[in-house]
Amino acid sequence: MAENNFPNNGKGSSHHRYLKLISGASSGFGKQLSVRLVDRGYNVVISDMNDKAGKELESLLNKKRPNSAYYLHCDVTKKQDQEALIKQAVQKYGKLDVMVNNAGIGENIEFTKNVADNWVKVMDIDLTAVILGTRLAIDQFRKQKSGGVVVSTASLAGLYPVPQQPVYAAAKAGVVNFTKSFAHFKKENIRVNCVCPGFVKTGITSGNAQEIMGIKEWIPIEKVIDAFVLGIEDESLGGDVIRITTQYGIDLPFNKKYKSRL
Repeated sequence: MAENNFPNNGKGSSHHRYLKLISGASSGFGKQLSVRLVDRGYNVVISDMNDKAGKELESLLNKKRPNSAYYLHCDVTKKQDQEALIKQAVQKYGKLDVMVNNAGIGENIEFTKNVADNWVKVMDIDLTAVILGTRLAIDQFRKQKSGGVVVSTASLAGLYPVPQQPVYAAAKAGVVNFTKSFAHFKKENIRVNCVCPGFVKTGITSGNAQEIMGIKEWIPIEKVIDAFVLGIEDESLGGDVIRITTQYGIDLPFNKKYKSRL
C-alpha cells in the first residue's frame, strides 16, 4: 500500500483513510469485525443480501463515527455485483485497502438426502465467491499501484474431515489452499490470508449443531475477530492460515517462523 502502517493502537486511532470492504457483514463475524474496525479508526464498506440488517449496521457504525460506514447490497455469487461493489466503494472512499471475503453458508441437509443439489450453492458462496472477490480485489490493488490485503473466512472444517458437512469442508479446504497459493504475492505488497475458526455461535450455526457435531466448548467470537485483525494488520503475514481453537487460541499451523503473540 502507499502507506502500509495499519493502525495497531486500538480504539480511537485516526487512520480514516483505510477502506475495508466486508461481505456477509450484517451478522456474525462480518458484523462484529465491522464494529471492531470502525472502533480502530477504519472506514468500512459493508455488503450483504439482508438490506434491513445491513442498513441498521450502517446506521450503528455511523453513530460511532460519522461517515465511517457505507452499506451496499451484493450477491457475491454474481460477478457484476462484486464488480459494482468495489467500484462504488472506491468512489465513496477513494481506494480499496482490504477485502474481507466473509459471506458464507453451511449445510443443513445430509449429503445423500440432498435431492435438490443445494450443495452447489454452498460451493458457489463459500469457495467460488471467495476466488472471485480475491481476483477483483487484486485487480483493484494493481490498478491503484498501492498494494492491499485480502482476508477470507475459512474454517477448521477446511483443515480436518467433517463427515456431517462434507461439501462445506470441501469448500473451506479450497479456501485454505487457495490462500496458501498467494504467498509469493507479498513481493507486490499484496497479502492474502484466511482465518480458520473452530465452533463459534453465529447465525450460520444451527440450533442443534452442538448435539450433531459433538461440540464441547465454543470459541468466543471476540477471539475470531482478533484473528481477522491479525490477518489485516500484521505485515509479515501473506499466504497464511490463521487457526482459532479452544486448545491453542490463535496460531499459524503452517508458518513455523511465526511466534503467536495472542
